[in-house]
Amino acid sequence: MVGEAATLRPRRKRTRHPRLAVGDRVRFAEGTVAGTGVVDAVTSNYAIIWVWTDDGQGRRMFLQGCGSIVSRLEMEPTAQESVAQEGPVPAAC
Repeated sequence: MVGEAATLRPRRKRTRHPRLAVGDRVRFAEGTVAGTGVVDAVTSNYAIIWVWTDDGQGRRMFLQGCGSIVSRLEMEPTAQESVAQEGPVPAAC
C-alpha cells in the first residue's frame, strides 16, 4: 500500500452517562415532567435508568441522552454527620 492513502474508518462516538447507583437520590426532567426520586435499577452502560418517583408518579424509565436528564441530588448532611465533621461541641456554661 505504498503511495496509497490509507482509508480511515470513522470512530464510533462513545457516550459516557452519569454513573448512578441503585439507591441514589436523583432529580429528573423529561419533556414537561420533572421531579425527584430514588434509582431502582440501571443498565450496565448506565444508558437506561429506572426511578421510583416521589409525588406518586410511580416507577419511570429514563433513556439518558434521548430527551431526558437524570442527575444525582447532593444529600444534606444529617445532624450527626455535621457534628462529626465540625468536631465536638463545647459544653455550655
